[in-house]
Amino acid sequence: MLHSAVMTEPRKGVFAVLDMGSTKMVCLAVKVRGDGGPEVVGVGYKAADGVNGGAIANKQHAGYSILSSVDAAEQVSEHTMNQVYVNVSGCGIASHNISNEMRSTVHEISDRDIRRIMLQTYEKFSGDDMVIHNIPIAYHLDDLSDVTELRGLYGSKLRADMHVVTASKLALLNIENCITDNNLSMGGCVAEPYVSGLACLTEDEKELGTMVLDIGGNYTSMGIFDRGKFVYAGTIPLGGVHITRDIAYGLCISVKDAERMKILHGNVMLTSADRDYAIETEDGNEDKRSIMKSDLASIIRPRVEEILELVKKEMDAQQNVVGKVVITGGCSNLASIREITNYVLNRQVRVGLPVHVYGMSKEYDRNPVFSAAIGTALLVVHSFYKGGTRSGAASPSYGGRIRKILKWITDKSEV
Repeated sequence: MLHSAVMTEPRKGVFAVLDMGSTKMVCLAVKVRGDGGPEVVGVGYKAADGVNGGAIANKQHAGYSILSSVDAAEQVSEHTMNQVYVNVSGCGIASHNISNEMRSTVHEISDRDIRRIMLQTYEKFSGDDMVIHNIPIAYHLDDLSDVTELRGLYGSKLRADMHVVTASKLALLNIENCITDNNLSMGGCVAEPYVSGLACLTEDEKELGTMVLDIGGNYTSMGIFDRGKFVYAGTIPLGGVHITRDIAYGLCISVKDAERMKILHGNVMLTSADRDYAIETEDGNEDKRSIMKSDLASIIRPRVEEILELVKKEMDAQQNVVGKVVITGGCSNLASIREITNYVLNRQVRVGLPVHVYGMSKEYDRNPVFSAAIGTALLVVHSFYKGGTRSGAASPSYGGRIRKILKWITDKSEV
């Protein structure tokens, strides 16, 4: 089951999914199909400005980038969108494992009990952090452990082990203000490590312990799935932007030309045939010159290895067994990224392509650049719809969260 803590139900019609990266702004125009699945009816893909590590660095520039991508998706879909769901990668994302507990007289466990014990989470994170995912990992009832279905059972002591993902409240507030100031409404925020996994991992991979690695612009996000649950989220403040800057500095070329070289010729582990291959620069501000592909690889590899060593440190610190790594995001297109990841992490590795979503054009379909955006669409739709009907599975929204907490406190006083 998919869970999102900060989300409101999509309004009728078409809603927007926004992947706010440091280098790119992706907007998907999404509607709910009759069978309860998502359909992409428009795509907006624009260069990003005013965003640093998923956070707003320049409100005016970021607002323009958001509107440009939303407008592009609206033109393709021929629909006007007012509601936006955003995935975040930086913004102080942190992972917490907590237990909520509730005692009462012996009674039959109902939805009300489950709702109350889940809402306890929000009282524990009322400072500078905001809960964006509140995911039950295991339920325990009296002497019974790992209860898969609580409803209908009798007991007096209920405990829920939760995986909670938080982000900086101020960073989310700045994102929300930037969106609402541009005549859009915030449907919710989701964590990139979670939604990238939803888009790329198979059910077996989620069961057997897999890390999804999304190497973005300024950040690399990590998510671990184990026994079918999302159990860890983390970020590293290094990504593709740092690789591009290394190339620009190392070869004394423009950042624009460095990015082009990374995309077209970037390689981490060269073959003997590549070592004498020359690449020509295309910087309009200087004379064209040739650069050896081996020189380019010698710049890219140390930074990629640095990112992966930091990933390994985080992975080894987790209690969950990770047997496999799935790489996605823009940098997953780097040649030999799978081989170098296997070498550094000593895990089975594959490049993760997002699942096909109905309506996605051939130009963008199954492109790892769109993994986080597609995963966000899947999460939003499946949180509220199942088999073509409302599932009611979603948790409290920004405004609704406060109302539900107040209701929980009132209910508690009545017991």
